[in-house]
Order: sequence, then structure tokens, then C-alpha cells
Amino acid sequence: MIMQLCAGERTGEEEGPQPGAPPHGQHRDITPATSIECGDQISEKTSTQIKMENDKDSGPRLTKKYLRDLCKRQKLYMTPYLNDTLYLHYKGFMRVENLEEYTGLKCLWLESNGLQKIENLDAQTELRCLFLHQNLINKIENLEHLQKLDSLNLSNNCIRTIENLSCLQVLSTLQIAHNRLQSVDDVQHLQECLSISVLDLSHNKLDDPAVIDVLEKMPNLVCTEK
Repeated sequence: MIMQLCAGERTGEEEGPQPGAPPHGQHRDITPATSIECGDQISEKTSTQIKMENDKDSGPRLTKKYLRDLCKRQKLYMTPYLNDTLYLHYKGFMRVENLEEYTGLKCLWLESNGLQKIENLDAQTELRCLFLHQNLINKIENLEHLQKLDSLNLSNNCIRTIENLSCLQVLSTLQIAHNRLQSVDDVQHLQECLSISVLDLSHNKLDDPAVIDVLEKMPNLVCTEK
């Protein structure tokens, strides 16, 4: 441990000079990577911040080995791209990762995990159904590669704004109940989602009557719950 003492301070009994030590009466200027001067407060990250950053990657990881073992247990194909369905729900995953080889997926179950972000689904271009409900997602993003996606469930998350869905040309069912939508601005993007026919907006805080005006501009909407 490297310690820096203020001038005039002494700790313990005085010892003789050690090898490599400066002559008596001189002080070596020690400037460690994290410098703590007498009377200065620590400006580096607190232990709480470090713990929070570490917690983001804690918990079960969706590794390639886990996926291979899962396919074996569920009697799926051991060749990743031959599988058209993966059941990854109720596992406690914090991130979506290592799905690059599963290019043939048409249905992906990721409900009831600890996911905070929609990510790493670029290779799932054949996907029709994506189940992301009961997670911790706060933003709709990174779905532009899923051009065959027909059904998307984002219920029971932390989403405040509907966005980035108009790129999904064949999306017909959107479930986004039990989120944090409040104003007409939060759902304004829906009028650009021309293919949606089934929509669930229930159990949000959408009290503005103008929301109805947005729904009326959705040409294919036949079933909605608000």
C-alpha cells in the first residue's frame, strides 16, 4: 500500500533508511494513479457506483455453451441455424447475446428475465414472433433488421414512448400494456405503423382523449384495448 504523508506527520517509530530511500530530511514525491492529498476528498468512483456497474453484468449469462446445453435438454437441433424456436424465458438473463448463429429463428421467448435493452438481434432476420414482456426494457430500439416480424409483446416493461416501429413493414400485433405511456406524444408514432391491426395499450396512463385521434389514423387497426 502506498501512503502519502503531510509534512510534519509521523507514524510509528522512526527506522533507519531503507534501500533506495531518499536521504534523511528529503521527501520522495509519490504520485500514484489515484492521488489522495491530505484533506482532499476522494474524487474517484464510490464503492456503490462500482457495485452498480458490476451488477449490470451479474447473474446468468446467455453463453454459447448455455445455448448448446439448452438445445440438448429441449431436444432441439444441435446445429444452431436449424432451430426455429428458442425458449429463454424465466432464466434471469440481463442481456441478449450470442444468438448470431441462430439465424433460422421464427419465434423467440425472452419473457420474465431482467433484460434492460433490446439488442443483438441483427441475425434473426426470419423472426416472426418476439416475446419480451415482463422485463426492464425502457426503450424500443434495434428492431430494424426484423423485417418479417409479425407479433411483438413488450407488456410489463418500463417504456415511456412508442418509437422505432414504423420500419417493421409487416408488424400486425403490438402488445405494450403495463408500461409508462402517458401523453398523446408518447403514442404519436403509432400513426406511422400502418400494418398494425391488433394493439393493446391497456394499463398505461393514457387519459388524453387525443389518443383516439392517433388510433383513428391507423388504417388497419381492427382490435384495440386502451
